[in-house]
Amino acid sequence: MKNYLEIKNDVYFICQRLREIDDSYFLLYNLDRRAYEVHSSAQGRDSFCFTVPYEQLDARTIEFALKTSAHRRDELINEIEKNNQLVYERELKRQVNLLKEAL
Repeated sequence: MKNYLEIKNDVYFICQRLREIDDSYFLLYNLDRRAYEVHSSAQGRDSFCFTVPYEQLDARTIEFALKTSAHRRDELINEIEKNNQLVYERELKRQVNLLKEAL
């Protein structure tokens, strides 16, 4: 891969811990974007999974990988739906209150 460095070892064993989550995960450093990226060999040519949202590799990277793992897909969808419902209910209450004040 052009403009990438493969990270095979690191101080906090993030590479190894990522493979414990999903054996197909591997870690690259994108030289253009200056960011770490997690990729999956199981996805073929388009191996990108996510950009690590932190400047350094640490336990937060593992937490993020666990949270966004495909194994949690149904749970994540439920979380999103619950959050959307809460937002909808709050907005509905706000609009009702605005109508009451206007009358």
